[in-house]
Formats: sequence, structure tokens, C-alpha cells
Amino acid sequence: MNREKKTILVVDDEPVNLELILDLLGTEFEVLYASNGERGVQLTTEKLPDLVIMDWEMPVMNGIDAILKIKENPDTADIPIIVATGIMTESNDLKTALDMGAVDFLAKPLNPIEFKARLNSALSLSASYQQIKKQKQEIEAFAEQEKKLLEENIEAKARELTSAAIFDYQKNELLAKLMNELSRLDSVTNQMYAPEIKKISREIKSYLDLEKSWTNFKLHFDEVNPGYLERLAAKYTSLTHNELKVCAYLKIGLNNKEIALLANIESASVRRALTRLKKKLELTVDEDLRDFILGYK
Repeated sequence: MNREKKTILVVDDEPVNLELILDLLGTEFEVLYASNGERGVQLTTEKLPDLVIMDWEMPVMNGIDAILKIKENPDTADIPIIVATGIMTESNDLKTALDMGAVDFLAKPLNPIEFKARLNSALSLSASYQQIKKQKQEIEAFAEQEKKLLEENIEAKARELTSAAIFDYQKNELLAKLMNELSRLDSVTNQMYAPEIKKISREIKSYLDLEKSWTNFKLHFDEVNPGYLERLAAKYTSLTHNELKVCAYLKIGLNNKEIALLANIESASVRRALTRLKKKLELTVDEDLRDFILGYK
């Protein structure tokens, strides 16, 4: 299978220079031609050649300005450019060309051996760079996909965590209602069934094991927000165990009523706890506690 020909754009206002370069290139390359820098920029944008050989002094637009235009365009910025000139051949000219983005500099008249060596070197380096760039893009795409999967996994765990907290909230709400109903029943029956009611009440209270619920909750919370509570506690050392619990509940977006039931306290107590928490976190009057907790890393 024949290799696909590389495309080389020659930008030079002297046809004799094109003829010389064509002779040096032979039939190995596909050659495009532009007689000034402006046309060279246009052809580079349209054809995306593998290499540009750019003269310096030309009408309409000189080679240096053309290089700048090519390098400004993200689609053409990586195309290697060799400056070939018979006039601007001083060392400071070489520096100018390289500073503008050329990869090499050749003085005219061209030396056939040097020309071919520099040409092949530029093409080889460009191919290596493109390969590295492609691999980098593949790695970035893989990393982005991995990040997306991780975020989806975290989001799924966060939803699971919130669902578990809501389940605990609903369970505690139901058990609290049952306790109230038992208390009412004990009263209206003049404690006729007091032993049985006490037994049932003890069983219900065993399900209201808040510390066990918290331990299970924190296990899942730490999977979604690793080290969050520890960092918070390390920075704000006056926070109590219960206040850290409230921070965790706020982090997953629970409202005051849900927090009250999970902590088995009154809603008014939650409001007071949030006020104390805001002071301990050194927030101003205008700063929102929930926004702070959600944004804290």
C-alpha cells in the first residue's frame, strides 16, 4: 500500500524558486503554490498542508506577517513553517522568524542536501507532535469520561444518601406518631393496658436509636463527601457532635422539619441550632448558612 503523499505549500513570489523546489521535491510530495503571503494564508486555511515553505519579502503580505496569521488560527497553528529567503539572512533575521513561529530557517540559494534534510526533519517532528497531540486528546477524553462516570457514581450515591435520610425521617415521623397515640390510648383507658403499652413503647424506642441511624448515615455520607465533616471540625473546633450532624443534613439539602425528625428535636430547636451554628462558622448576617455548607469543600 502506497503512503499518502504529504502536501507542501510553497509561498514565494519568484516562479524560479518554485521550479527549483519542485525539482528538489520530485514526485514524493503534492505541492501547492502561492505568490504572496495573503494567498499563502488563504491556501493554508483551505488545504491544511503538512508543511509550508515561506519566502520573507513578497508583495501584498510578507512572509512574517503571513506566519503570524497562520499561527493565530487554531486550525493552522500547528502546521510547521520553514522560512526560505535570500535577503533576510542575518542571525537576527533567523531569531525573528523563529520567534514568530517558524520551525526552521533556510538561506537561498538552497543547498539540495540541506534542504531535504531540514524538510524531512520538520515533517518528522510535526508527525511526532501530531501523534503526541492525538494521544493527549485521547487521554483527556478518557479522563473526562472517567470524571463523568465518577460524578455520575457520586450523584447516584448522593441520591441514595438522601433517600436513606428521608426514609429515616419518615420512619421516625411514623414512630413518633405511634408513641403519641400510645400515650393518648394509655390516658383514655385510665392506664388499663399500662404494662402492654409500656412494652410496646420500649420496642418503638428501640427503633428510634438515633445514634445507630447516624452511624449508618455517616458511613454513606463519607462515601459521597469524603473527609468533609473532618475538615469542617478541624477548622471550626468549637462545633459539637450534634452541630456536625446538622451540617451533614444541611449538606444533602434537608429542611428544618426533616432535620428535627432525624435528630428527634423540635423545629424551634433546629432554628436555634442553626443560629448558633451560623455564629460558630463566623458568618455575617448577609451570608446564608445553607449556601455556605453546600459550597464548603
